[in-house]
Amino acid sequence: MKYFASKGLFIREVSNNTYVIEDVLGNSSSTFNSSEEDLDAITSSLANIKRLIKASTFTDFEFPDFSDFGWNKLEKYYISQINDSLLGFLLNSEEKSHYHKISVTFPIGYIDNSYTDASKETLEFMHNNFLKQCNTENSIVVEEYLNIFLVINQVSRICNDIMSLIQRSITYYVGLLDSQRNCIIKSHKLIHQFGEIDEFSTSEIIYRGSDSYSVASAITSIVVSLCSSLDLSAKLIQFINDINSSKIEYKKVRDKQYHEIKKLKPNLISSQVLDTIVQLQDNNSQIPELIQFRNDLIHSTSVIELERIYVGFETDEIKKLPLYYSAQYARDTLDSGQPVRFLGRDYFTKDKVDIEVKAFEWIQSVLDYHVKVGDYLNSYLKSLKKKNSKE
Repeated sequence: MKYFASKGLFIREVSNNTYVIEDVLGNSSSTFNSSEEDLDAITSSLANIKRLIKASTFTDFEFPDFSDFGWNKLEKYYISQINDSLLGFLLNSEEKSHYHKISVTFPIGYIDNSYTDASKETLEFMHNNFLKQCNTENSIVVEEYLNIFLVINQVSRICNDIMSLIQRSITYYVGLLDSQRNCIIKSHKLIHQFGEIDEFSTSEIIYRGSDSYSVASAITSIVVSLCSSLDLSAKLIQFINDINSSKIEYKKVRDKQYHEIKKLKPNLISSQVLDTIVQLQDNNSQIPELIQFRNDLIHSTSVIELERIYVGFETDEIKKLPLYYSAQYARDTLDSGQPVRFLGRDYFTKDKVDIEVKAFEWIQSVLDYHVKVGDYLNSYLKSLKKKNSKE
């Protein structure tokens, strides 16, 4: 087993419960023994690093194992279960059977407008004509079923967009890890070149280049994607809550921000479920920091601090191990998520939290939030099925 670790390093198991710490150039530490449970504590004490995600090897390339992000938990609810539970609430089994039979006759443009010329006018023309057909005598499709289809399709689109944004953040995270290691590869020789000049003798340099800029861009994309997914979650909750079960009509989707869940009044979704989601937000310490960082990325120059990366060899940063490493830090924050500020600056790094560790925590925290919200919505919609049952 091999793991990506912080500071551009790897942790590799060479035999049963025997490990080494490696750099991207192939240098390794002495072997040490550890159980799986104690590995994090031991590598922290040996090299001040943290295990991140598993790495599987294929030829000369390292590929992260996406199961470490808990992606399968997200798929469980957002691919079909929320949709199925909502449909089960709106229709009984006989009606669902009929719905599935006729839904195949709906124009493909409802699902993917790229099959047409992708214009609003074409979709509107298609919809108006199909609506007329629904209202003609002896039509196999009635307007009620079309409205249900449009509602279910909208929920599906929002769920798919949430998954796409999480997938994008994971993809950029992989790029972040790769770029950090490329910085080491491209700059490690400079450490020894400066070391040969007495007045410039050093074991650590600051590197700026295309790969360090890629790191900053990856962090920006991770943060923006995660925050956008949180806003979409609020949009999903709002849309489902607005459904009028006595008369199903497609209503325009309203944009919502993450924190606006606290302003929603119960309609289809009960106050208990909404309060549970609000409590989930209140108990999450990572998301306020993430959202504040997103705001500062957009409105200030915070990300510029991430355009440089420290590359070093055998320093106190990794407890003097003879390995090449990289170091970039997340900014210090208060418990509220606000950054520590002084004299117009908002990027202090006293706490020395590696940015790749912080980004991983953000991804895990947001994904966990989506999974729990999906569970709450799915369970609640299933419970409504009995109340609306016509069987």
